[in-house]
Amino acid sequence: MFGTWFLISLGLLVLSLLISALTRKFARLSASAVLVTTCTTLLLAAGMMAQRAAGGRFTFLNPGFLFLLLVPCVLLAMYIFRGGLFSRPLDYPLAGFLQQPFTLRAEMTRRLPLALVLGALCLFIIALARPVTVSTSKLPPTQGIDIMMIIDASASMAKQDFYPSRFIAAQKTAINFINKRFNDRIGLVVFARNASLASPLTLDHDAVQELVASLYLGIVDPNLTAIGDALGIASSHLKDSSAKSKIILLLTDGSNNAGTLEPMLAAKAAAAYGIKVYTIATASPPGSTIFSSQEDEIDEGLLMEIAKATGGKFYRAKNEMELQTIYDTINELEKTDFTQAARVSQNDAYRPFLLAGLALLLLAVLLRKLIFIKVP
Repeated sequence: MFGTWFLISLGLLVLSLLISALTRKFARLSASAVLVTTCTTLLLAAGMMAQRAAGGRFTFLNPGFLFLLLVPCVLLAMYIFRGGLFSRPLDYPLAGFLQQPFTLRAEMTRRLPLALVLGALCLFIIALARPVTVSTSKLPPTQGIDIMMIIDASASMAKQDFYPSRFIAAQKTAINFINKRFNDRIGLVVFARNASLASPLTLDHDAVQELVASLYLGIVDPNLTAIGDALGIASSHLKDSSAKSKIILLLTDGSNNAGTLEPMLAAKAAAAYGIKVYTIATASPPGSTIFSSQEDEIDEGLLMEIAKATGGKFYRAKNEMELQTIYDTINELEKTDFTQAARVSQNDAYRPFLLAGLALLLLAVLLRKLIFIKVP
């Protein structure tokens, strides 16, 4: 913006030089053009410095009024040339007796009030152009995905076929998954013999991650596994959600052998509320490692049925790396697509220019009336 006006003023300078050369009045026109261009350049430089000081967030709502800054420049040129600065001096025999000695007070009496008035006029014109500072802030998404994570905390999760154990591997991968879901609400259910809501749906991911990291085996009775109850609690906290997508991540290494709610009944209820369930079986095949169980503890058929009934998918993790891959896959499947909204706010900045102009104008009047008094 400022660069454009500088080019315009430079073009006016070149045009004036051409006109002065054609009309053979080079001295006056050239000097006027140089003076106007110099003043315009100084004003534009001040504007660019102000814009840089504001971090590039400074602009004008009515920039066309800034062309009026040429008016005080022209007035200054007229004052200088009317005073005979470029006129040819005439010889006069008694001129030496009429000359007054140079004094700072005399010069300030002649120049300072006018300079203050022209400065005030420039500030008024800048205020008329209505300078504003612009700030942009990002708004959080209005709609995302609500996710309830269910983590098995039964005694079998202490087995070490996952490094360093099934439960710690589940904690680490869950924390990594939460860290990638920037704009979704996430809640947590922990279960074994009983199911308990550890965290409601929230956007405070740091709090949920800390909560997952603080879990330990024995936080609930670890002796049995109530998959149906855990699924029912998670579904009850998602059913009234207005999110565009609602999902449950159910991680377990066992089969349902406790609780009051049948897993398939809970799955059908979840499907009725539009909730999708991803089931993750976390155990290595029997006998595959020295830490593996002798027989398969996971009811794969039940977990497959739960996922199928709700439109989700079933995954089997045989080690901690596969578990991380599964969470990464689900993260890609359930992407939150939205356009980041931004709010642009404008704050008026004309008041300092207006007040400064009034101060200069008042100062000029006071100097003229009280200090630099001219006697006819």
